Amino acid sequence: MTKAAVIVIAISLLGKVFGFARELLLANYFGTSNIVDVYLMSITIPSILFGFLPALGTGFTPIYYGIDEDRRKNQFLNNILVVSVAIAFICILITFIFKNQIVSFCAPGFDPFSKELTSLFLCISIWAVLFNTPVQILTAYLNCNGDYINSNVSNLFVSLIQAVFVVIAAKAGEIFLPIGAVLPWLFQMWWLGISSRKKGYRIVRYTIDDKNVNALFKLAAPLFISNILVDINGFIDKMLSSSLPEGRLSALNYSFTLRAVFVTAASTVITTIIYPKISEKLICGDKLSSNGIIAKYFDIISFIIVPVCCICIIFSEDLVRIILMRGNFDRNSLQNTVSPFLAYSISLIVIVWRELIIRIMYSTGRTSINLRYSLIEICINILLSLSLVRYFGHVGLAMATTIAAIITFPLYYLELKRILSCEMLKGRLEKILKIFLSTAALASVSFVTSMVLKKFPDIGFIADIVHLAISTCTGGIAYVIVSYFLQIEECIDVVDKIKIKLNRE
Repeated sequence: MTKAAVIVIAISLLGKVFGFARELLLANYFGTSNIVDVYLMSITIPSILFGFLPALGTGFTPIYYGIDEDRRKNQFLNNILVVSVAIAFICILITFIFKNQIVSFCAPGFDPFSKELTSLFLCISIWAVLFNTPVQILTAYLNCNGDYINSNVSNLFVSLIQAVFVVIAAKAGEIFLPIGAVLPWLFQMWWLGISSRKKGYRIVRYTIDDKNVNALFKLAAPLFISNILVDINGFIDKMLSSSLPEGRLSALNYSFTLRAVFVTAASTVITTIIYPKISEKLICGDKLSSNGIIAKYFDIISFIIVPVCCICIIFSEDLVRIILMRGNFDRNSLQNTVSPFLAYSISLIVIVWRELIIRIMYSTGRTSINLRYSLIEICINILLSLSLVRYFGHVGLAMATTIAAIITFPLYYLELKRILSCEMLKGRLEKILKIFLSTAALASVSFVTSMVLKKFPDIGFIADIVHLAISTCTGGIAYVIVSYFLQIEECIDVVDKIKIKLNRE
């Protein structure tokens, strides 16, 4: 599992590198212009309206493990794919009929030209709905069968194709932006289809009376509603952003995407490896092993993400400047992006912890409880967004997301408390306290190092990278030293393995 987790993280990070290449190209060629706002709105609307469909992929895993015959498993996979495609076509038809009304409702702040262009982009981007749900289902199928590589490697090509189309759009016309958002999904579905066939999937005739499909929809119903609520929350943010000055929506997107690099690296391991393993153990009635997996990965994720969260907060401006500031992404764009990125980064560790606990809840069939908590969080988020956007603009939207996540996290923690034993939970809290103490050492050393380096003359882009690298490395060394002194198991394991390797050499 550890080796698989390392490979999955590596693929995820490499995919994010390609994804950032896309964002860099988008920022370089289009900056925070009106075109970017239109493009982002056109690819967001399908998610807002029909983002509940990928919940079928989430609910697939526990149902699949509950089927004891390979033939019935294959039939179940085939049936749910057929159903998802049929639903997708209905969604596409609805969008084509009401595209103008949908755009006017979702982007009331856009001018007539922007609304017309968004409607045109939407007629193209909506076709992604046809492919993304089968992609989620096939990904879950491969994860259940231990093929973690092929279930994730296709993401590399998706980001690369999207980056290529951004360049094409800059040279040949903006219409290629939504085209580039759809074609990668088609490619990914093709790749996952081939990989699934190698694992034994075969196309068979659709059967109407598949009780497993009905069970999946019953399990996924709370997930559907939860996803709809999340999409409504996203819709509120996008709608409020559309009424702000030009470029604020794209600045909010850049900051959210930058934070997503770190969230995705952790959540990919959770959804790809931990979630199927926990589901499998629970189906087999092995609660002790599933709790051990939960505790182990909770510690590993905390040990990695807490210091990363700290670095993002301390060096928010440096990160945004190094990664995005070039071409049409000028100093004004930098200032518009740094503040929301800082606001998003504060909740980084809470988001990752919540993602792990949610997957645990899915594995134990507590989807309705998650729905309840999601509703509470989204209501808080919407109320805060409506209030804070008046005073802080697009930064207020990011602040609202962070505050809502922090306020509602204790609810998820209580669910974890019901699952883990008191002794095991106490061990997690003690270790997290030690990690925070080590992170405080990282923050202090990194900040002092940064202040010293800023006294030297600024010689440009390379100096910024060296400055950030030295500051984070010195802080990282302090983090490891203090962690080792505090006897944090994950740190001791790494140091001991390094010692063994050095002794062998």
